[in-house]
Amino acid sequence: MKQRRYLLDSTLRDGEQATGICFSAEQKLKIAAMLDSFGVHQIEAGVPAASEQEKEIITRIIENRKNAVISVWSRLVPSDIIHAVDVRPDIIHFSVPVSNLHIYKKLNKDKDWVIEQLHVCLDLIGKSGIPISVGFEDAFRSEMEFMISVAKILMDFGVKRIRLADTVGIATPTLCRTVFKEISEKFGDRVELGIHAHNDLGMAVANTIESAKAGCLYADVTVGGIGERAGNCDLAKLVHASSDIFDWGITDVDAQKLEELCFLKQEIKQ
Repeated sequence: MKQRRYLLDSTLRDGEQATGICFSAEQKLKIAAMLDSFGVHQIEAGVPAASEQEKEIITRIIENRKNAVISVWSRLVPSDIIHAVDVRPDIIHFSVPVSNLHIYKKLNKDKDWVIEQLHVCLDLIGKSGIPISVGFEDAFRSEMEFMISVAKILMDFGVKRIRLADTVGIATPTLCRTVFKEISEKFGDRVELGIHAHNDLGMAVANTIESAKAGCLYADVTVGGIGERAGNCDLAKLVHASSDIFDWGITDVDAQKLEELCFLKQEIKQ
């Protein structure tokens, strides 16, 4: 029997960061409806803190969905969390920088600041009652000890969903397998892991498959593999390459059809 794994589509969030792509409100609603109808488990609908218009679109996506879980993305910033709570999604996902490069060089902060902000954001969402998912930003250039310490805080707060992001696209299949196995062995069924792969080295699909083999339950994808820089893990290619191993909740044929229907090659590139 195939192992069940779950697609988290980020076309409307990370996909829109691709150069030259800017979805209209109607395009976002149409894409979300198609992802939902084809059986994609979770749709990352956008970033509520981006604008009031973005919040309105996300709210409409939530109102119109049939089956998909709708999540939103936030930074490790209290104001972002407040905007996310406003739209009442099924899940609020926020990103926590865990590599020294991101903490000390990009943000000019330290690890104590990260932990303090983490507690503030957890408390804000906790008061809302909305389920939480947390992303480890730049996870594959991070110290395992610090990631484990942050994960323990999340476990104690009742958060199970942790997504490891290959933020700058440097991971390899071997590294993904090693990292996910170590975290899985540490926390067992207390944690539900996800992978957010970037395709800078052309290995987003391979990295995602190896992560799934190592116990990762959720795979971030985009239609056509669009996204920041070289893009993200391609939904159709992932399903095609691994449908003999995993049940993604969508067939290979339907994954290909979904890509054709999402009009990415026809309208968005104009």
